Amino acid sequence: MNARVRTSSRSAVPRWVRRTALGLGLVVSGLVALITLGAIVPAVPVLGYYATTWVGPRPLWYVVFGLLIAVGAVVAWKRGTRRTAVWTTATSAVTAIGAATVLITQLLYAHAQNVPVSTADVLAVDQPTAPPDHVINFDRVEGRTLRAGLWAPRAAHPQGDKPMVVWIHGGGFATGSRYQRAGDYRWLANHGYPVLSIDYRLTPPPRWKDASDDVVCAMSRLARLARPYGVDTSRTVLVGGSAGGSLALNVAYGLKTGRIASSCTARLPAPPVAVAGFYPAADLKGTWQDNGLLGYGREITEGYTGGTPAQYPERYAYASAINRIRPGLMPSLLVTGASDHLIRESRVRGLADRLRQAQDDVRFNAIPYSDHAFDDTYHSIAGAVGRNLLLRFLNGTASRA
Repeated sequence: MNARVRTSSRSAVPRWVRRTALGLGLVVSGLVALITLGAIVPAVPVLGYYATTWVGPRPLWYVVFGLLIAVGAVVAWKRGTRRTAVWTTATSAVTAIGAATVLITQLLYAHAQNVPVSTADVLAVDQPTAPPDHVINFDRVEGRTLRAGLWAPRAAHPQGDKPMVVWIHGGGFATGSRYQRAGDYRWLANHGYPVLSIDYRLTPPPRWKDASDDVVCAMSRLARLARPYGVDTSRTVLVGGSAGGSLALNVAYGLKTGRIASSCTARLPAPPVAVAGFYPAADLKGTWQDNGLLGYGREITEGYTGGTPAQYPERYAYASAINRIRPGLMPSLLVTGASDHLIRESRVRGLADRLRQAQDDVRFNAIPYSDHAFDDTYHSIAGAVGRNLLLRFLNGTASRA
């Protein structure tokens, strides 16, 4: 009787439904395996980018996917569907082993850097909400008000002798906002560092000079405007990612040499005591030549400068921090993803090498199996490594400057 019940239950589901479900399952298992394989071999065109972006921040998810596919392989084997069992066994092995490789490598890297990794970081929970404590207007230009959000230390975490952090958002010089890394701003403020995340003018039109000048203006004005909120503005550290990292380095080195301008005042502010660039576009000509991320490299550089390096060599030179390197610069932190498809790891490493050749103080880190903007996912292993490297840099360098 039990056998008749089971047979009746199975036949209640139309055959075409079972076949469709099986086909979809096989396709999904293959796609997941292919994505995981792309993360392990990021040089594969197109697939390497998407795979690294998906798997890098959340490798544990893909380990779980692989194990679930393995369960399906066991079920298929017991039911006698051998070809299905072989396929799902292969895809589950690729997914689980590949994702475990990413997970273990990132955990070992975090351990080597003495970075604590929480359960939330491994599970890749979404970025927390962290609104600013205050919003400060610092300039009005071309009919637009430029503002800065202030994330201030709480009473339990006073600023003490720590410098003010001015953060410059990324977005290819064309998009992004001052709230882009709000979770990181709050986290730094909770460690005693006031963070001011600023606006600057975006493309179009070309902003190869305006964006840098707006950052200088923000530094000048906020040194006065932030004081009423209890912020010690006597020393500043510039921090940014991608386009923001490019601007942070370009402005910091430009202020050190005096070869940069402000959009709102003739007098330049004091140079920052340190600067940190995450996956920075510090060599715009190199970014144009690499043309990474499905052609986005040339799109952003040409939009920012108005044309190609051959058309506007002086604009590319002015906006590229790599051309401002000389002995005597402030300490620099450079952090990038080892699998970055937009700003190649070799470009950031080359910048670090140039700084070392000039006898400047530079720290360089390439986080494994991580792509551009790896810290978009706040709770991820790479995100935890990035913000802890920054905090250590601030504690060990900027706070003593």
